[in-house]
Amino acid sequence: MNRAVLLTGATGFLGRELLKQLVEELPTEQTIYCLIRGQAESKSAHPTGPAPSQQAQAEARLHTLLAELGYPDLTVAKVARVRAVGGDISQPRLGADHVYLTALIQHVGHIYHGAATVRFDHPLAEARRINVEGTRQVLELTQRIKAAGGTIRLSYIGTAFVSGTRRGRIFESELHTDQPFHNTYEQTKAEAEALVRSYMTDHGLQATLFRPSIIVGDSRTGETSSFKVMYWPLKVFSRGLIPIVPAARAGIVDMVPVDYVVAAIWALSCRQDSIGRCYHLCAGPEGATTIGAALDQAAAFFQPRKPLFVPTETFERYIRPLFRLFFRGKRRQALDAGRVYVPYLNFRASFDTTQTRQDLAGTGIAPPSVHDYFAKLMRFCVDTNWGKSPPRPSTAGGAG
Repeated sequence: MNRAVLLTGATGFLGRELLKQLVEELPTEQTIYCLIRGQAESKSAHPTGPAPSQQAQAEARLHTLLAELGYPDLTVAKVARVRAVGGDISQPRLGADHVYLTALIQHVGHIYHGAATVRFDHPLAEARRINVEGTRQVLELTQRIKAAGGTIRLSYIGTAFVSGTRRGRIFESELHTDQPFHNTYEQTKAEAEALVRSYMTDHGLQATLFRPSIIVGDSRTGETSSFKVMYWPLKVFSRGLIPIVPAARAGIVDMVPVDYVVAAIWALSCRQDSIGRCYHLCAGPEGATTIGAALDQAAAFFQPRKPLFVPTETFERYIRPLFRLFFRGKRRQALDAGRVYVPYLNFRASFDTTQTRQDLAGTGIAPPSVHDYFAKLMRFCVDTNWGKSPPRPSTAGGAG
């Protein structure tokens, strides 16, 4: 009988789509465990009794997630085998109850580890607690499984932006942790990947490393459950809130749709020859676009007042202080919140995808051209009011 699978980060943007893939593709006799953190609740929310346990909260979150993914009937065989494990990756032994931890040790044979904080502005200690120590707890679980006589494989989901501030071509075989980083997210994901690699070398861990670039909505429908990262500056641009932006038209934009990332992870994680390899799930030099081209396409769609592009140094030294004197409300909020995205408006690294293209050759799985699906992403943003309402019927023309 096939050993069970453990997925971390199931409630995240990529994780939820990966869970759907596992539900559809894995044999129904193969259990899928999801490590899910219980939501903190106030005592006043349960005046007549104790608050639900961590496990009960995790199960409730999983049931909600499955319904959102199109699985409202929890008794169907392929859904009934999906089980929540209440826990927290940043806690010792994953913060799981002894009974559930024992079940993981005895039954799990493949871990898809995608849980992480993707915030760019976390203090370094907090980002390390989640991204690095969380990964360490997952790695220690692999060793407990091996010690108990089980076989274990890890599919680790990192990020291509472990390259930090490096420029030029970044190869899949490379990992540097000594160069500067744009933020604590990049730094701690690089440290976490280095930790995984050390377990591969020192403990013989069978692992495959995946490095997506900026993950956006579905290439066919534009659908997304998250309006962060690329979507935030796109929203600001669409509303003309900032008349001058610190961006270079030649800046590289490497983004990939979630359907491609999930399909690639699934296909490659099922292969034995992918063990020990690292894959850039990126548009790559063949498919990436530029800030100039992306904003030209966005301008044709949204028809905002086009901003003026200036060098970052000029913006930070002269323009930002001036804007802070006069901007109020949403404009001030956009100015302050957008600071974390500035490095990606001037990005000059290119992610080599040679190994990925080679191993996916013949599968039909490849990143589509950004130009071909970018309008679908923008249409979904408009039809849902940037995630605030259900999609409405599409109308002809650009944005309203």
